[in-house]
Amino acid sequence: MHRARWIALVVMAALGVTSLNLVAADSPGTVSYVRLGPPDANGISRFTDETLALAPGGGPGLEGLLATHRLGDIKGVIIASLKAGATEDWHPAPRRQFMFCLRGIVEVTAGDGQKRRVLPGQFVLLEDTSGKGHITHSAGTEDHVALAIPVPDGVPAKK
Repeated sequence: MHRARWIALVVMAALGVTSLNLVAADSPGTVSYVRLGPPDANGISRFTDETLALAPGGGPGLEGLLATHRLGDIKGVIIASLKAGATEDWHPAPRRQFMFCLRGIVEVTAGDGQKRRVLPGQFVLLEDTSGKGHITHSAGTEDHVALAIPVPDGVPAKK
């Protein structure tokens, strides 16, 4: 099995495959996520609800059961933790990245003031790499732990 597919399987296992709504290869589906879009001309970011299309993975054995969406060749994946109750004041994202919530609850405030809670198994595409940025607050009783996966420009492709 290719190294990239092994990494994807490990990430999916860490997140819990059912929380990503993966389906059998004969019935492609989608994965829902929140996008914190790039800032407008005034430096203000906004949330939108998005989906990734999953296509049959194909291949023999276990790989053939997966439906997938390729994010490209990924480097620089990190796991980050924010203490329960801690708040990171206004800041832009350091890069375009998916933040997968592994543990705890995080509340993200967009530049326009809208707040979204992200629970374990959910993820956000952060694209507010300039402008006002966002606030991150670990809202649960346990530390928030996230898996940060950088994504290149143009990924995921817009419909």
